[in-house]
Amino acid sequence: MKKLSILLLSVLSFSFNAKAEKIKLIIDAAHGGKDAGAKAANGETESQLCLAFAEALQEHAAKNNIEVVMVRTADEYVSLEQRNTYKPEPGVKSYFVSFHMNSENTHSARGAQIIYYSKSPQAGASRRVAEKLVNGFNMINDIGTTLSDKGSALVIKNSEIPAVIIEPGYISNEQDLRKLKDKGIQQEVAMLVVKAVTE
Repeated sequence: MKKLSILLLSVLSFSFNAKAEKIKLIIDAAHGGKDAGAKAANGETESQLCLAFAEALQEHAAKNNIEVVMVRTADEYVSLEQRNTYKPEPGVKSYFVSFHMNSENTHSARGAQIIYYSKSPQAGASRRVAEKLVNGFNMINDIGTTLSDKGSALVIKNSEIPAVIIEPGYISNEQDLRKLKDKGIQQEVAMLVVKAVTE
């Protein structure tokens, strides 16, 4: 009887795993190449920081058996039209995550922002991921995180898979910039994203 129970559990486990959907992350490091994006007072560029966050997420996602597609892996230019052409696949839960850095001329603005587009084809799923990210960011920063559904950026506006833009902070603010360059912060953000798409 004991052997039969073990066999039954093995069969059920195999059946469950066989039906489990694979998760895929398309990770977009904004800007790159001839498009450096915003610049910090010390010369740090938005494109450099976006790639650092994208690479941290790539590493952590791979450790959690998530398939990863990197839109860019170096300081290269990729057009907006080429960045998100991904379509739903049977048996795969795909998500598009785009890293950007905020910037203001006043230099006083701080904090993270999560953006999705409320009229996109996948608005509901995008909102759920965005809300999870806001909750997660609020646990690791000291000034709160804003959520916006007004994202009109082309990379998320017409996305056929759930899509969000993550702006972890302001490159124009000295305090935020120190955090944005911190490898530990980059890894924490990566963990938040993986948690948001897997739970």
